[in-house]
Amino acid sequence: MINKSSSSELLIEYLSSIKGGVGIAFSGGVDSTYLLRIARDACLGQVVPFLLVSPFLSRKERTWAYSIADEIGMPLREVPWHPFDFHCIWKNGSDRCYYCKYVMYQKLWSICREYGISNLLDGTQLDDLSSDRPGLKAIQELSVKIPLVYCNLNKNNIRILSTRLCLPTRDRPSQSCLATRVVTGTFITQNLVEKIESAEELLTDLQMENAKLRVKGNRAYLEVSEEERLNVEGQWTKIKGFLQNIGFHCL
Repeated sequence: MINKSSSSELLIEYLSSIKGGVGIAFSGGVDSTYLLRIARDACLGQVVPFLLVSPFLSRKERTWAYSIADEIGMPLREVPWHPFDFHCIWKNGSDRCYYCKYVMYQKLWSICREYGISNLLDGTQLDDLSSDRPGLKAIQELSVKIPLVYCNLNKNNIRILSTRLCLPTRDRPSQSCLATRVVTGTFITQNLVEKIESAEELLTDLQMENAKLRVKGNRAYLEVSEEERLNVEGQWTKIKGFLQNIGFHCL
C-alpha cells in the first residue's frame, strides 16, 4: 500500500529539485489541479499552467479550468491548436489519441521555449499506466515529465490529498475531450464535435452530469451510470427528440 504522506513529500522534494521554469499542461481535472497546487509552492522557478484549446475542448471545461486556476492563484495561458489540420487525427483511427497528444505537446513545447521554460509537466498518475492510453507514448517520446507517476501517486491518493488541501476537484469525475465520444473509424468533423457538445449541454441542463454521448456514423447513443439511468429513461423522449433534431439517429 502506498503511503500518501511519503508520496506527497516525495512530490514536493521532486518539484523543488527542478531547475529552471516549469510549464504544466493543465485541464482543471483532479490530477493536473493537484500537481499545479503543489508546484505553485514547491518549484523554485517560474510555474506556468497552460490550457490547450481546440474544438475538442468544451466551453464548460474551458470555463471550469479558468475558475480552478484562478482559485489556485495561477494565471492560465491558452495554447490554441487545430486538430482538423491533421488527417491522422480527424480520420479517427485506433491511434488518434497518440497523434492528438503528440501534436498538442509538440505545440506546447514550442510555447514553453518562447517563455524560456525548460521543463514540461503532465498530470499522468499511476493508474493511467495500467489503462489503454496511447497518448502516454507521445508523452514519453517528447520528454514530458510525469511527477505523479515518479512519486507513486494514484487517483485515490490524489483525491485524498486534494481533500486535505480543500481543492474543488477532489471528488470531480474524470473528464475526457469531445473527440473521445466518437467511435473509432468515424471521421471527426467540426460540425460533429459541435453537435456532440450541444447534446451534452442539454444533458447537463437535465442534471445528467455524468452521461456521455457516443457516436458511430450518424447514430448516437448514451452511456449512463446506474444512478442516472432512471432519470435518462424519464427524459428520453426529450433527449431523443433533440438528438434527432440535430441530425442523429438514436440507437
